[in-house]
Amino acid sequence: MNTELPRFPTVSIITVCRNSVGTITKTIESVLAQKNAGIEYIVIDGGSIDGTQDIVKSYPGIDYFVSEPDHGISDAFNKGIKQSTGEIIGLINADDTLLPDTLDKVRQFFLHHVSVEVLHGDLLLYEGERIIKRLKPSGRWWYPWRLVLFNHPATFVRRSVYLQHGLFDTNFRIAMDVEMFLCWLRKGVRICYLPEVLANMQIGGASGQNAIKGYREVRTAALQHG
Repeated sequence: MNTELPRFPTVSIITVCRNSVGTITKTIESVLAQKNAGIEYIVIDGGSIDGTQDIVKSYPGIDYFVSEPDHGISDAFNKGIKQSTGEIIGLINADDTLLPDTLDKVRQFFLHHVSVEVLHGDLLLYEGERIIKRLKPSGRWWYPWRLVLFNHPATFVRRSVYLQHGLFDTNFRIAMDVEMFLCWLRKGVRICYLPEVLANMQIGGASGQNAIKGYREVRTAALQHG
């Protein structure tokens, strides 16, 4: 009789950054605070010149770090995914943070839901220390004021999805996460929504600063994926 207990899936968390000296400390510490066996942390820096590199290098718990020019956020995401070894992959940007029990919840979920390929949840949107609102997936891509169908800092993906369906399209500079999610929907990837807050996000990221370009990319992605 096989009495072997189920094994928790390994997880890789990837942070991409560039000149993020004011925010990256909180991001790193939110990951390292829950890092244990089976959790890998990767930081991809786009050639920061403001002290970000020194902050990252000061944390011995980071498993892989590189600083070099890239071709945008999509390219940096792809570098991190290629470097990662975990069965589950999460992307947390340098001005976002994971909630303290997020990685435990994620590993538990994937352990008990072996058919689910992508898990996504809610996040809290902050302005400084003030909570603005809880962001839930809209479920309606045609809402012009929503650039996302899901919250990518609160999304975790089986490695097999990237292997089967490909990495981020580097032609998308802002709405690469929307394009990827629409691709997964079109291809029948098994996606599950967990109605819990898994991450915090600061207002004013790349999508907020480039909203018009982001809307155009969303439209392009929607047309591209039917």
